Amino acid sequence: MEWGLSMQLSVPMLFVLFTALGLVFYLVGRVALYGLSRHAEYDALSIPQPAFLGTIATAWALSLGFIAADIWTVNSRADQATSMERSAIIHLLRSTEADVLDAPNLATAIGAYRKHVATKEWLRDNNVGPDREVEAALHDISGEIARLARANAPSQLVSQLVHDFNDLQEARNLRLAVGNTSIDYYKWYLVIFLTLLTAITIASTHADRIRAGRRALAIYAITASISLWILAIHANPYVGIEALHPSLLFNSQKHADMALDGP
Repeated sequence: MEWGLSMQLSVPMLFVLFTALGLVFYLVGRVALYGLSRHAEYDALSIPQPAFLGTIATAWALSLGFIAADIWTVNSRADQATSMERSAIIHLLRSTEADVLDAPNLATAIGAYRKHVATKEWLRDNNVGPDREVEAALHDISGEIARLARANAPSQLVSQLVHDFNDLQEARNLRLAVGNTSIDYYKWYLVIFLTLLTAITIASTHADRIRAGRRALAIYAITASISLWILAIHANPYVGIEALHPSLLFNSQKHADMALDGP
């Protein structure tokens, strides 16, 4: 399963995908139920006790809980990185104003950085990796700060510029780290495997009660597919229904419709 592709799908398409996945869980369970029930007709003592289901189901629930906790942590870190980056940009732009350092070239470089981050690293690449034009903009900002230092600008203001620039780079690194963390496939492979294993375990503990087994599998397949769908639409803080928008680099309103071509 190409999980990276699924994270790029719209919410309705993800719902369709996980509905199909729920059907797969159900059908795997039904096949296991059919085979195990035939075996149980000849050897009734081979049917696992119902308590055994709790062992596998607990492992599945724990894996689901770990993924949920990881997702909320990643989203919290994304909010933190965005807030830090916006704050650093605002502080840098304030320092370039006429009544402070009067540095229009630095303001232009900061504006270019913010625009390239929004349009390229964020919207185009979902903050998975660095962009060359963003790196160039950072180099321009660094060069302008060095030029101001050589031009005998007040040392305290230059020190504040350097501090804000370091904060900007730290926030960007955190944002890109969050973007990479959110596409860790292996945690999803684990929960999918345990979901299938739980369906088979349900079938094995109901091998002598086929009708009850079918109903239990249907309930479980619905529960598992809806739970995974809800987690999937929140898995990447930069993609999906609650995705952070790069307009947050311009103001603090999460769902503001901001143009990305401003300074």
